[in-house]
Amino acid sequence: MSQDRRQHYRVTPNIERDVHVFAVSTDGTTQQVGLLDISAGGVSFGVGTDQKLVSEVGDTLTLRFETGRLTQPLDIPALLCHIKLVENNLIYGISFEQWDGERQSLAPQLRSLFNEREAVRVEPQEDEEVDIKITLHGRGTTTHGLLRDISVLGIGVWVADEDQEMLGRGEDLTINLHLPAEEESLQLKVAVRHTQHVGERVRVGAQMIDEGVKKSRDNIKRITNYVMKRQIQVARIDAERRRAMQAHYPTR
Repeated sequence: MSQDRRQHYRVTPNIERDVHVFAVSTDGTTQQVGLLDISAGGVSFGVGTDQKLVSEVGDTLTLRFETGRLTQPLDIPALLCHIKLVENNLIYGISFEQWDGERQSLAPQLRSLFNEREAVRVEPQEDEEVDIKITLHGRGTTTHGLLRDISVLGIGVWVADEDQEMLGRGEDLTINLHLPAEEESLQLKVAVRHTQHVGERVRVGAQMIDEGVKKSRDNIKRITNYVMKRQIQVARIDAERRRAMQAHYPTR
């Protein structure tokens, strides 16, 4: 990856459904992938071990971004830098080529696809309800909510309308939740950054608070694993839908 500090773009749920990402190998093989993070210097993405790319470390390939907001796909030449096996999934690290010469042109194009935030966030599956226990620091008051979205830097929580007053901006909270497929519950210290009314409930957006190197590192690792799995699931579901559509409406 570039030696410059990477500027990441958060993949929101709406963008996640709207933008399709493909890896195109030199032999023309095209495969949809689950994006994990992105910057103007490169990306990382994941696929299942049964979907391993034909490309190997050191090979060149093309990252293709398709969305209705662009008149044509955005193709970016790239170099495959590393491959890592994580719990039956393969994580690929990709560096965009010609970084110095294309720095100014790449970033605006990427910003047209992704919100300019700092980390990839994901939502639970539609049939999952992840319960959250919320404790207010200094008061001992507790309430409950549901997970709306999560990243390594923050969390979105649904709470009842009557809880909004005690969850004001800047309020420090401790959040306990049990991520799907995790054996132990996850405890996070966060600070409320914003609240938003949506119908009869409120969405609370909170930012992680540093809890020391060891604790923070463990939390980041567990959240990253969950984000990776959800991104791969989304990519697989979308690929299945596309195949079904192609089978039902074959190209003439």
